[in-house]
Amino acid sequence: MGSSRLPKKSLADICGRPMLARLLDRVRAVRLLDKIVVATTDQASDDPIAQFCQQEGVSCFRGSEQDVLDRFYCAAKKLEADTVVRITADCPLIDPEVIDKVIARFKNGDCDYASNALRYTYPDGLDTEVFSFAALEQAWREATKPSEREHVTPYLRSRKFRTVNVESDSPVNPNRYRWTVDNAADLQFVRGIYEAMNGNGSFGYKDIFELLRRRPDLAAIQTETLTNEGYYRSLYRQAEAGATPARTLTQSKAWLDRSQKVIPGCAQTFSKGYTQYVQGAAPVFLQRGKGCRVWDVDGNEYIDYVQGLLPNILGYANEEVNRAAAAQMDQGHSFSLPHPLEVELAERLTRLIPCAEMVRFGKNGSDATSGAVRAARAFTGRDRIACCGYHGWQDWYIGSTTRNAGVPAAVRELTHPFRYNDLASLEALFDEHPGEFAAVIMEPFNFVEPAAGFLQGVKDLAYQHGALLIFDEICSGFHFGLGGAQKIFGVVPDLACFGKAMGNGFPISCVVGRSDAMKTFEEIFFSFTFAGEIASMAAAMKVLDILETTDALARIEAHGRSLQDGVNTMAAEAGLQSRIEAVGRPQWSLLKFREADGSDSVLLKNLFQQEAVARGVLLLATHNMTAAHDGPAIQQTLEIYAEAIKTLAGWVQDADPARFLRGRMSQPVFRVR
Repeated sequence: MGSSRLPKKSLADICGRPMLARLLDRVRAVRLLDKIVVATTDQASDDPIAQFCQQEGVSCFRGSEQDVLDRFYCAAKKLEADTVVRITADCPLIDPEVIDKVIARFKNGDCDYASNALRYTYPDGLDTEVFSFAALEQAWREATKPSEREHVTPYLRSRKFRTVNVESDSPVNPNRYRWTVDNAADLQFVRGIYEAMNGNGSFGYKDIFELLRRRPDLAAIQTETLTNEGYYRSLYRQAEAGATPARTLTQSKAWLDRSQKVIPGCAQTFSKGYTQYVQGAAPVFLQRGKGCRVWDVDGNEYIDYVQGLLPNILGYANEEVNRAAAAQMDQGHSFSLPHPLEVELAERLTRLIPCAEMVRFGKNGSDATSGAVRAARAFTGRDRIACCGYHGWQDWYIGSTTRNAGVPAAVRELTHPFRYNDLASLEALFDEHPGEFAAVIMEPFNFVEPAAGFLQGVKDLAYQHGALLIFDEICSGFHFGLGGAQKIFGVVPDLACFGKAMGNGFPISCVVGRSDAMKTFEEIFFSFTFAGEIASMAAAMKVLDILETTDALARIEAHGRSLQDGVNTMAAEAGLQSRIEAVGRPQWSLLKFREADGSDSVLLKNLFQQEAVARGVLLLATHNMTAAHDGPAIQQTLEIYAEAIKTLAGWVQDADPARFLRGRMSQPVFRVR
């Protein structure tokens, strides 16, 4: 009854029956339950719930208000339960068939905890958790964090227990369907559902889908509330502020000293170099990786959100992908003539990617974007290129940035950047150089959603001026779905470039597009020794197998959303919602750090990164999500972020926050997005 957001909601009226009564009516229809007990608090404010239970003839157990785990354990022990089914009282639309499905899955005997909410494929509000009494008792003995005691099951979802998620046969986006009662608008929504059903509570969740299809006005009632918002707040409240001790980095320092003598910049990629972190406070060399974790040369372990700069969509050292590549290497992988696998992979990509009618392969993203630009120039007989985003290291693009040393002025003058979501900036380029543009190349999506009509507007402008449209999907390809951003937004380019996630760390990229433009590759020089290297193609085939036949992409999105929502909730709890924000889509979100005036804060970014790395999270500024970032890793990350955010909340009040840095701040390569 003491809900902070909606007091007394448990007994709020829904078509003449209290919400708790509506919930009990539905739970009584579950076939696989033996007993029902309402576990409420021993506070006087919850006396009405105990009185209600007596009237309804249902068991009521009263226990600790704050230690809900203890309350559940004591209730289960008193009733001598061997299996516990946990339903929360703010879910009056829960479906008995869904509860039975989760119970039945638990009874297979191969898990300690089963739920349909480890990853949401049902609407939020149908949440069901089933666990053994033995697991509950172990959690009751061992769980020590306030968030674990308050929210009952976080400890049960840790690596100590065998967990399984129960999937819907028709998965939905839970952010579209949230049927739990957190606020007054939610209660109004639920009342509307029951009223539309004439007060009859025997409907199932599929009936609600059908009703909402006919009555979209009902769904419009609700206001936006994050799933698990209360849990994120609990993590922040329990976090301890303050700098954490620095990790031992002796071997990293030794390898850096050696590297400086023989490798310019000490790394093969700018973004992997030591200058991208607080120097002396972060590892410089990594030794190995597995799944979502890496170990540096000093043996320190980190949850890795860099993931090789985005390619490891399945995580490090995926066994299936590695076996596929190794099997091919046993038969040779750099041949003197083409291999059939080149054809098979190309055929597969033409089925998956909307614009793909033909395919040419490369090794890096820069290969693909440069090949596409060269093909566009040959196809149109024009020289100028309009670009938006980051497109690699080759002269034609990098000459348009501040990193243009060594690029001839004549080359630099042919590439013209325009602004994302600003059609006028592109149109101005066309007007300034009429009839001279070969192509528009752009990232169709990174961390900002395209404005309505923007991508189609770019395509229309390109066509009006006789230029090709090239989508650089090196980053967006595969992470946002097998067809890339072009499939999501329904705008099909002439050519597109894919790479990074395609091989899960094995070097492979490609240019795809319509046949007439792709035929140009028969004339231009796009030719290098390792373009047809087959081990990477075998890896790519296995990656596509996994992405097409498993829930890997759905898990990436779900866990990325938890991370993104958690950051934003905890930043708000700290009063830093205007200073720290996770933006973009959950599969690839960006941490934005701002000064009080709204400008970018390099200092705040460095302080956050410093504290996260010291606690065991390796990141630049993005969450490069993989299928290997599982629930326990996300939970551990959020606990670390809670401490870092709470620490920064104190530091930003200091007259000189920079004094908390442990080394020189990171040095941006250049800004492109």
